[in-house]
This record gives sequence, C-alpha cells and structure tokens, in this order.
Amino acid sequence: MSSDYHKNLIVKATTILFTLSLGYLGAGLAQLAHLPVPALLGSGILLAIIAFTRLPLSMPTLMRNIGFTILGCSMGSSITGEMLAKISQWPLSLLGLAVTVIVMMALSTWVLSQYFQQTKNTALLASTPGALSTVVALASEGKGDLGTVVVFQSLRLILVMASFPLIIHALGLQGSVHLDVTQQAPLAWHSVPALLLTAFASALMLEKIKLPAAYILSGLVLSGTAHVNGWLSGNLPSSLVTLGFVIIGCMVGTRLKGMQLSKLRTLFLAATISVILSSLIAALGATLMAIALDLPFGQVWIAYAPGGIEAMAALALALHYDPAYIAAHHLSRIVAITLLMPIASRLLIEQGKPL
Repeated sequence: MSSDYHKNLIVKATTILFTLSLGYLGAGLAQLAHLPVPALLGSGILLAIIAFTRLPLSMPTLMRNIGFTILGCSMGSSITGEMLAKISQWPLSLLGLAVTVIVMMALSTWVLSQYFQQTKNTALLASTPGALSTVVALASEGKGDLGTVVVFQSLRLILVMASFPLIIHALGLQGSVHLDVTQQAPLAWHSVPALLLTAFASALMLEKIKLPAAYILSGLVLSGTAHVNGWLSGNLPSSLVTLGFVIIGCMVGTRLKGMQLSKLRTLFLAATISVILSSLIAALGATLMAIALDLPFGQVWIAYAPGGIEAMAALALALHYDPAYIAAHHLSRIVAITLLMPIASRLLIEQGKPL
C-alpha cells in the first residue's frame, strides 16, 4: 500500500513538472515570437494545443493556488497611495460595470439561443462572465446542459486571455503603472517566504468563508498594505513572478484536457462570436467610463472584460495597469452573479419558467 502510494505520488509530481516544463517551453517560444506577456500567453496557448494529445498533463489545485498567491503578492507590491486615492471613482465605474454585464449577457444569450440552437437556460449560463463555480453548480442542477456550459466557459477564458494582450499591445494601450526604483528592487530574502506563507495561510481562512479568488486577493491586500505603509519595500524575484504566470497559463490551457474535440469544434464558432460581442460591449462601456472618469481605456476594458478574475488580474500586472482597480471590479462581478443567479433561478422556477 505504501509502495503504491509513493509510486502514485512520484507519477503525479512528474506529471506536474512535465506540464510546467511545457509551460516554460511555450513561454520561451512566445518570447522568441515577441508576443506580449509571453510567460502567460505562451504557456496557455501551447498547453491548450497539447491538451488534445495523449500526453499526461496536470496542474492541481495546490499548484494553482501557489501561482495565484505569487501573482497576488506581486500585484500588491505595485500598489501606491496615489492608486488608493482614486477609490472615490470606483462606485460610478462599478455601476457602469453592472450595466455592461447585463447588456453583454442579454445579447449573448439571445444570439446563442436564436442562431446556435442553444436553449435559453444553457445560453444564459454560457454567457455569464466569471463566477464559474456558481454557473457550473446551476448547470449541474439541470438548469442547463453542463457539458456545453463548461466548454463555453473554458473557451471564453482562453479566447479572452489570448486575444486581449495582443489587441492591447497592437493598439499601444499598455498601462503607465511602472514600479519605481524602490519597488523594482528585490524584496529582502527573508521577506519573500514570510510574505508568501502569510498570504497563503490567510487565503486558506478566506476560502472557508467562500471568498472568491481568495489567493489572489489575499496576496494583493497583504502585500499592498505592507508596501503602502512602508513595512515592505521591493518586489518578488522576477523568476518567481514568471513561475506564477506560467502556472496560470498552464491552468488555463489544461482546462481543455479531456474535452471532446468534436464538441469543441461544434461550439467554437458560437463561443468566438459570444466573446467578440461581449468584448465589444465591454469596450463600449469602458470607453464611456474612461472618458467620464479620465481613466486609461485599456485598464477599464480589462476590468469589464468577460474573463476570469485570476487571468485578468495577471494581465493587469503584466500590462502595467492598476491591479487593485481591476481586481475590485472582477470580484464585485463575481459576488453579484453568485448572489443573484440562484435567486433569479429560484424565482423563475417558482413562476413555472425554468431559467
């Protein structure tokens, strides 16, 4: 029994290291191709392709959480008092986000149900940006086709993560949040494990109260608080930040592992059109809000983008946007969807109208 356990442990560890190696290979290829955010984009694209082969791939929850913690702490090191002074702008921006999400979900649901033969309940769940656990739970309860919803949500995340950096880079919309000399300096060697372990332990407690994206947010808040108050000075080593990006890229890419290629082919066009529509609506909302609040368009667009908080927060860090602003918007959207979707579902069912 002990021998089998150790063999399984070795196999799992080897598979994880193999997956990470492929992620670094993808990052290197993306660097050679001069793609933006190569560690994130390259690893994600290569793993998404390899996911359709028989090669063993794995990026377990523990590794994902380590990656989220690393990036959260790195994001926090870039937060300044000047960023926090702009919090007064957030309520109006969050209102704009709410309107934008409602419009993108309504239009995407209509398109998927009218032109791609999806039932309205499946189309709605497939069109919901973020809050994947809530969406999957509702689909699992019979309020939509679970397989279709999972494929749509996976394709949405990959398409958004792959396209947004390219578009923003092509349009020259990179942010202006750059680390100053003090922030660029590496953290003291003893501070790195202390910060990461504290953030990870805090996230474990936040997970118990069901806080979404606990590991990203724990690192962001703890590191940001420590840096703004002068308790810490400097950033995580660049090699560690790169590891965080590669882990997130591998996580996104391996989501396609085990999915039927025929189903992906069938739904790819529908998912692409849904993402394009949602992204255009997000761009329109971002344009209006960027003008109204004098904020960078790219920053608001990523905050309104129909992607997951972890991937969007990673893009915020890589593209030099205000990470606190973007994380707050994606967290607010997740919380709102998590609270409102089950209520809407129950009300519609009581009225005899399945979601």
